[in-house]
Amino acid sequence: MSSDGKEIFVSADWLEARLDSTEIAILDVRAGFRPQPPGPSDFFSMRQQYEEGHIPNSHYLHMVDDLSKPDGAFPFEALSPPDLHRLLGEMGVSNSQTLVIYGGEMHAVTHRCWWVLRYAGAQDVRILNCAYDSWVKQRRPSSQKVPDIPPTRFQATPLPGWLASRDDVYAAINDPNIGLINALTREQFEGEGQHYGRPGRIPGSISVPFTAIIDPESGALRSGPELTAILQESGAGNFEQLITYCGGGIAASTAFLALEVLGYTNVALYDGSLLEWNQDSDAPLESGAP
Repeated sequence: MSSDGKEIFVSADWLEARLDSTEIAILDVRAGFRPQPPGPSDFFSMRQQYEEGHIPNSHYLHMVDDLSKPDGAFPFEALSPPDLHRLLGEMGVSNSQTLVIYGGEMHAVTHRCWWVLRYAGAQDVRILNCAYDSWVKQRRPSSQKVPDIPPTRFQATPLPGWLASRDDVYAAINDPNIGLINALTREQFEGEGQHYGRPGRIPGSISVPFTAIIDPESGALRSGPELTAILQESGAGNFEQLITYCGGGIAASTAFLALEVLGYTNVALYDGSLLEWNQDSDAPLESGAP
């Protein structure tokens, strides 16, 4: 767990007061969204929008172009930690800084970027509790200037325990101590609506829809008591270990973030999720109400 999960989200006032601080590095992770069922959705770059205006002193990182492997075994596979360390260092970002990320209306994308950074070993990653459009509507500062900072070394130790493989998920199916959390909509959980090659869920999964655990306006998580109630109702507390998954590891990051904030410690994310799982036509799925 992070040093203080409750402090992951920061307010616009908090960030505005620190825009010129060298102790923080600000990362714009906005991405657009086009569904392309069946299969991976298109999370397109918003670098052009970043160039037209962004929070002062922020760099741009795209979930796909920058934070995913270009030749990954499955869509959106997280960039290797050494490659991410190199990228951040080239931007002049060091691991002694607090990284503050903000996004657009696709809040799960922001949460995914948080997970990738933390998995790679970034020690302190915060999330702005409002989208960029809300920042602008509040008449807060914006800029078109791209930061020009001398390169540095981003030194970090990855967190391999945060990552689950397909083999880990197969083992979990037959292990009553490990719970699989499906973070897609309830409709998708039951095998209806958009799917990722084949409809359904991994056997034995419980449902925690990512849309149920965030505020749809701000993208921040719901209150602690609300999250606790949702997870208790789902049965998440009945397991010694949890693995979150979805279609491509994005919504699963929102569920992971909620568990992190609540203090769950033995949690991993199945990065390949259903996009990898369904590459094997014999991989088991189930559908309908549990």
